[in-house]
Amino acid sequence: MQTPIVPHSQPTDPGRSKPFFEIAIERISSVYKPASARKEGIHYWPEPLPTPSHQLPDPLVLFYPEDLDTNQSGLDQRERQAVIPMTRREVLERRSRENIKPSMQIPLGLIDKPAEQLRETFLVDLHGAGGTATGGPLLIAGAQHSGKATALQTILFWLTTRFLPEQLRYAILDPFAELTHFRTLPHLSKANGDMYWSAEASEEQLQHFTNRIYAEIQQRHDLFASQQQHPQTLSQVWSQGLSIPQLLVIISNYQLFAERTTTALLIKKLAQTVMEARALGVYLIITSTETGPRQLPQELISKCPTRIGLGLSNRQNHELFGATILPAETVPGRGWIQTPERHIQQVQLALPLSGSTESIRDTQLKLALVQNSLP
Repeated sequence: MQTPIVPHSQPTDPGRSKPFFEIAIERISSVYKPASARKEGIHYWPEPLPTPSHQLPDPLVLFYPEDLDTNQSGLDQRERQAVIPMTRREVLERRSRENIKPSMQIPLGLIDKPAEQLRETFLVDLHGAGGTATGGPLLIAGAQHSGKATALQTILFWLTTRFLPEQLRYAILDPFAELTHFRTLPHLSKANGDMYWSAEASEEQLQHFTNRIYAEIQQRHDLFASQQQHPQTLSQVWSQGLSIPQLLVIISNYQLFAERTTTALLIKKLAQTVMEARALGVYLIITSTETGPRQLPQELISKCPTRIGLGLSNRQNHELFGATILPAETVPGRGWIQTPERHIQQVQLALPLSGSTESIRDTQLKLALVQNSLP
């Protein structure tokens, strides 16, 4: 006998009358709770992915809100969903008392698995907690204003909350100045004051940036020369009391460098070198507005086991995923992902913070980054 599925009812417009089936579903759901239904083999269809709307432009955020006050639009904070079931303060408190180990697992949103009747957290694993095959570089491709920069903000906000500067460093190429809120973080400065940051796309600046990364990787090679390199090498080094921070390299808008003959080879070599340094605690995230071979070589795409496509055309989706898939809904942060297991699923990416407008969210993010430690 086929297992019956009872879909969850969705919020409806109070100004319209509800169809009979919606009323019936609501009554069934109110009386026949999911926990009781599961015992009898009846499963509720999971809620659809949170969708930004005019009334609630921020339905999915990274952390659970610090308070439950009514926001500016008159909607209760409970209508939002959080990827992390903890407040940011709680994560900071855990950071202050825990013996943190190297980990580059990043909660970035929610994924829909209709075939399994599941909705799960989208967890990016740059290192590979379950072994080498479960991790690797992250590639985010998307049209302009599709959410690429916001995804990077969410990633950096999580990692900055989770790790102290001595545990994690960033090296960021940001030619469109989309990540300037993070520029003053101590995570971008070396002990000698050098900055791992470049907002220029010139050959000279790119060469200077890459030389610093190559020097850092070589230092790690020399330091780890006496140890067999494997996924747990950095954890073992930390357990011995040696302070060697993880290093996250972000190449934002890769296509800008790839389209220029003076920087195309430099940026490709940088990406390949960082990809090969994962066992040394060096990780890579790339974003691009283009997926064609001139702007984003297939040999790089193939080495990124986790890929996100936002607002892409059918051709671009095929270039990114190697498969024909339906376009995702045209809503901010909605797209497709491919996991290291080569599963392609729909995703809704989380915002770093709540706010009814982008300007308000930017202001909140600036304040939160200033307050990156407990009082």
